[in-house]
Amino acid sequence: MVVLGWIAAAEPAWANRPRARRHPQPPPAPSATPSPAPQPTWDLKLGLSYLATAGNTDNSSAGIDLGYHQEWSLWSVEANGSALRTSRNGRETAENASCQVRGKRKISDGLEATAGLRGEVNRFAGVDLRTVADTSLSWKAVETPGWRVRTLWGLSWTREDPRGEQPVRDALGALLQLQNTMKISDASELNGQLTAWPNLGDVEDYRLNANLALQAALNRHLALRLGYDVKYDNEPVPGFEKVDTTSTASLVVQLGRAARH
Repeated sequence: MVVLGWIAAAEPAWANRPRARRHPQPPPAPSATPSPAPQPTWDLKLGLSYLATAGNTDNSSAGIDLGYHQEWSLWSVEANGSALRTSRNGRETAENASCQVRGKRKISDGLEATAGLRGEVNRFAGVDLRTVADTSLSWKAVETPGWRVRTLWGLSWTREDPRGEQPVRDALGALLQLQNTMKISDASELNGQLTAWPNLGDVEDYRLNANLALQAALNRHLALRLGYDVKYDNEPVPGFEKVDTTSTASLVVQLGRAARH
């Protein structure tokens, strides 16, 4: 008994201290989900076509077309251009080029005020240079995931410089345009556009451009496009035909919003 009492008295003082309570560790914070990358506000399309034959006939055809579109909160701008050249047995048989730029300002949902400038060269239609400036309104008539219809109407001023000794012609006219885009599948769509430039001073003087194109995506950045264009001039330069048609098959490079994900 004496020994036990001595051992109890010799026990260190820290043995009687209360033990600190162990607090549970907080659960790890969930990993933050990365925010999606911002979508581009521009798109770029570049189409290239080439055809050549050799042997009994020596034919070649080359074409290029370019389209660019940029959007901001209220303003947007679009530009496009195309060029085509064909030859047969070393002799040039067709050559035309055109370019256009258009600025737009949003007025309300679906309605925009626009101003455009267009230039065109078509020596085989008798035109050294045709310039068209316009101011117009653009309206989104239909805007659904599978179908878009847009209209454009306004006033235009045309200056035409014919080939040869023909005098330069100026005319005040109207601009009427209908655009249609129809989605056929997840990877293909059909585009159509009809544009008219009637001369307000001469009802017999008017021009029509019609474009139809079927485009199918090959991958995110490449697509195959088949196009058919018709140009009609009711009062052409004397000695030239009223109608010109062009059929093209081209490979299209797509960047920005135009690239398919």
